[in-house]
Amino acid sequence: MTRKVLVTGANKGIGKQIAREMGKAGWIVLIGARDERRGLETARELKKEGIEAVYLNIDLQNQATILAAADTIESRHADLAMLINNAAIPGDMRKPGFEFTVDELRSVMETNFFGPFELTRRLLPVLEKTGGRIVNITIPIGASGFFNPFAYKTSKAALNVMTQSLGQNFKQAGKPLEIFAIMPGATTTDLNGNSTGKNFKTTGEAGQLIAGIILDGKNHNGEVVNHDGQTADYNR
Repeated sequence: MTRKVLVTGANKGIGKQIAREMGKAGWIVLIGARDERRGLETARELKKEGIEAVYLNIDLQNQATILAAADTIESRHADLAMLINNAAIPGDMRKPGFEFTVDELRSVMETNFFGPFELTRRLLPVLEKTGGRIVNITIPIGASGFFNPFAYKTSKAALNVMTQSLGQNFKQAGKPLEIFAIMPGATTTDLNGNSTGKNFKTTGEAGQLIAGIILDGKNHNGEVVNHDGQTADYNR
């Protein structure tokens, strides 16, 4: 049976590569993106590669688009079996945390946490019926002198808590749902200004890594999985 997956931020970067890898594995891919032109272009590009892809407008800072997308999925794609929350914005990655305004922080949190939470919440009835999975793309949140983007890290910390907490909720309620997060590691993308360096991955490599963990046949409910396959322990 053909399965369907929604990937947010799938019009470029890691999200596009995740969509490609899932499509190559036989999944029908819903391309979630706020940029209609890029979203449609990506769907057409993947179709040329033999991947069944459909564009779906989702702007995580616009709740109306989240509700409309959920309604569309419920009516046209009720067999959706996976949601991959990939879309994110960086905020100012160089600005010290004490220089951020609340509005600047709120904007990043809206896209990287509140939006994904609301999309997840709205799609739970569909995913519960299909025994679905929710995958959050995230980063390490520990202190680091090398990588310390305040707003971005704060938003991903909230996403990690959502992953672990909902995982416990699903298990305790006996729901046929699985939620976990994947940290692909340093990757050269538009989000970080196409930064490069030792051990940096290409988006293609990151997409393959993420798809590999998703399709490894294991239950990762409540886990935040590092790029090396190890589970992060934030309880220490």
